[in-house]
Amino acid sequence: MEKMDKQCHKSKHSKLKGIPKLDDANNAGTKNSSQCTLILTEGDSAKTLAVAGLGVVGRDNYGVFPLRGKLLNVREASNKQIMENAEINALIKILGLQYKLKYESADTLKDLRYGK
Repeated sequence: MEKMDKQCHKSKHSKLKGIPKLDDANNAGTKNSSQCTLILTEGDSAKTLAVAGLGVVGRDNYGVFPLRGKLLNVREASNKQIMENAEINALIKILGLQYKLKYESADTLKDLRYGK
């Protein structure tokens, strides 16, 4: 897990590259990231509907990411299964999560790429 943490989270990223189908919020990863909301959809067709709605509210504070089918239940999965799951890893990168860090205070929460 520490190796994965070092690879993915060297610094706070304002723009992510290499995550297919992510429509990132313009303010994600900036000083205004606490106002950003990530919309998770069930598949590409639902993403299309969500992206159409972004035309009304704007793309500055809203990002969209489609999930493929049922997400892995991490309570019943081994560490290896979690580490190898592409969608879980994509969500970790999108949100800017760090392994072994507890998000219990406002200071740690403000470092996330999406605050809502």
